[in-house]
Amino acid sequence: MLGSAAGGGLPQWNCGGENSVRARAGDANVPPRSQTSIAICAGDERWSIVNASPDIRDQFARFSGLHPRPGTRDVPIDSVVLTGADLDHVMGLLVLRESLPYRVITTPWIRDVLLDDNATFRLITPAFGCVAIDEPFDLDRGGRLEAKLFPVPGKIPGYLQEIASNSPEATLGLRVTDKRTGKRLVYAPGIQTLDEATLAELQAADVRFVDGTFWTAEELLRMRPGAPDAWKMGHVPISGPDGSLERLRLMRGRTFYIHINNTNPILDERSREAAMIRDAGVGISNDGLAVEI
Repeated sequence: MLGSAAGGGLPQWNCGGENSVRARAGDANVPPRSQTSIAICAGDERWSIVNASPDIRDQFARFSGLHPRPGTRDVPIDSVVLTGADLDHVMGLLVLRESLPYRVITTPWIRDVLLDDNATFRLITPAFGCVAIDEPFDLDRGGRLEAKLFPVPGKIPGYLQEIASNSPEATLGLRVTDKRTGKRLVYAPGIQTLDEATLAELQAADVRFVDGTFWTAEELLRMRPGAPDAWKMGHVPISGPDGSLERLRLMRGRTFYIHINNTNPILDERSREAAMIRDAGVGISNDGLAVEI
């Protein structure tokens, strides 16, 4: 887990909310977090990155597995997979622009909105490749990990609202299967509602990382009057009868919440809400978390 927070990280630079204030003050119960990204390895010391957050430079610096070999610019990256066009998922590509020893994998919709309408992203055009939704592809160059992007309910980023229409290719989950063991990981950092198809993908996984942006649907209203609720922002809340926790607690294997917004009370490790999640057998991701499947 290179990063575990939602857009802006924790503390968010322009936020004076309780979690951001405590994180700035060095409160051990509310540690800082960078924006969400994970690295996946098949055991051969080469890694694939899922979503390139704006914090990717510091994330790479903190994780020795992604350091270049001494005396070279050989960074052990196979692929960078994008599950959406949100800025907190793609801005890190501009940090990686200086060398392209990797491939970027996403759907045609995401590629097109990035390359056609944002001139700066054209710097990395040579690295881009596309797959259709539900099309299997090799995540790693050794061919041990088979991956698939699948559609989940969601909304397109605000900066694209006036130039693009929503599409099943716009908000995605990622399934990764180890061909040798059959073990499966599912990564879904943005889910608006838990429909039957998304639940089926989550249930079939041995380990799942699931959208944990907000605890309640109205959470942002405390900080910003008139703010949209979680559903309108494209995120299913954790709590409540229609929240994700009631469904995730029943699933076999291991579950972790990711993409946690700076307003979410579960960021306080001693909070009642964090305890409720732990009591349900669900984990709360943190930067540096390592999971072996």
